[in-house]
Amino acid sequence: MISRTIEFQAREYVYDLKNRASEFGFNNLEGWQFSLVTDLEKTRIEKEYYPTISAHPEQEGLFEFLRLVKGKLLLPLSKQEYGFDADPGDHKNLRHLIAFNPKMHR
Repeated sequence: MISRTIEFQAREYVYDLKNRASEFGFNNLEGWQFSLVTDLEKTRIEKEYYPTISAHPEQEGLFEFLRLVKGKLLLPLSKQEYGFDADPGDHKNLRHLIAFNPKMHR
């Protein structure tokens, strides 16, 4: 199987975000909230909100993936996101980037 690059994964993720936002009738720039989460937090968010879109890039590239996605959507990084260290040892439990609309509960 061919390994996809983080850049390709980010493009594909942004494409999915835009399609899903269009499908549910909200602006993709204003509707999504992004979180880097653990497996347990991902499950909780998926049970509470709909739609959700998650990605599971390689852990070493998780923070770069978030930066690429937000850059492609022309969204600024939060203060916390600027402070993230790419060292997976500091955030070893974070595995997913999940996007959800906090206004759309199940």
